[in-house]
Amino acid sequence: MSWVHNAAEKVREINRTYAVPRIRLSRTTKVVLVLLRVYLLMLVGLLLYSLITRLGY
Repeated sequence: MSWVHNAAEKVREINRTYAVPRIRLSRTTKVVLVLLRVYLLMLVGLLLYSLITRLGY
């Protein structure tokens, strides 16, 4: 079980290293990323809607 503990500790170390982003994003970039997230969520929603209606649930 020590290999599991070692692997978990390595993952925790990587997470601590990259917990804080090192780049600065402009307001425009942040807005574009939010819009992209909304767009992707809408696509997933449409895909699920299409799947549900075609299966007849």
